[in-house]
Amino acid sequence: MRLNFNVLWVEDQIKYVESIKERISLLLDKEGFNLQVLFADSVENAKINLSDDIYGDHIDLILMDYDLGSAIKGDTGLEEVRRIFPYKDIVFYSSQAEDLAELVANKKIEGIFCSTRQDIADTVEKIFEVLVKKVLDIEHSRGIVMGATSDIDQFINDCLVLLFDESSEDSRNATLQKASEHIEKKKIEFDENIEKLKKIDHVSELCSCHSVYTSNDRVRLFLALLKSVNYSKEITEGVQSYLKIIPLRNILAHVRVVTNGFSRKLINNKGKEFTYEDAKLLRINLLKHHILFENLHKTLNNGH
Repeated sequence: MRLNFNVLWVEDQIKYVESIKERISLLLDKEGFNLQVLFADSVENAKINLSDDIYGDHIDLILMDYDLGSAIKGDTGLEEVRRIFPYKDIVFYSSQAEDLAELVANKKIEGIFCSTRQDIADTVEKIFEVLVKKVLDIEHSRGIVMGATSDIDQFINDCLVLLFDESSEDSRNATLQKASEHIEKKKIEFDENIEKLKKIDHVSELCSCHSVYTSNDRVRLFLALLKSVNYSKEITEGVQSYLKIIPLRNILAHVRVVTNGFSRKLINNKGKEFTYEDAKLLRINLLKHHILFENLHKTLNNGH
């Protein structure tokens, strides 16, 4: 799940928009997204920094000032940026914004929202729901795969039971014998992995045996290590709280899509609906813990 919301901000006076950036950041934070801003002080620098098509494809919104000092003016810059990113939403602003709409109309550039500098956050807020939906649609590609996989797994389970019940006694016995042989093989492999894990020299070896030592197990081991070295209480409690998020994440991984006409609901294995608010709360919690683990990783990587 990508929890970042990436903004290209073309502005030569960054200090004048820091407070606006904070307002937008708070707005996104409430929805479970982390604001990531790449500032460019001119159209040329924006083009240089974004020459990588892969990065450009991950921009969710462009904010562009009209007055870029001695550099190319924003209305000319709009044409260049639109050529590079033909389908990105752009908020075009200035300190006055009196003639911006006319400038944009004359140049026949589509997909532009005009605003004063002071109203940027309000403008973003008005179009935010649509922007978030675009981001979520991208992320839903992963969710669709997870959901489809879960559905297929359940269909296979149901079909296996139904076909087994309709089969002859010989077929049933042969099926159970095959299952028993496979289970015995898995038991041998499992026991072999257990013996290997008993002789490990480094915790990194645990990561290659997911079926034996799960991600939940590794979190608990990491937590125990944090406590044993008397790491900060704030970090330890943060890692502890993540253990409560893992079951919620696992529930989402195994929900089924139930359709009724145009209505679509996500139903867990207990028959309870997984709602938009549930997903929003999960995103917010994942964002919080993502930041926690990312910062902790940087700290540990730097040897502090």
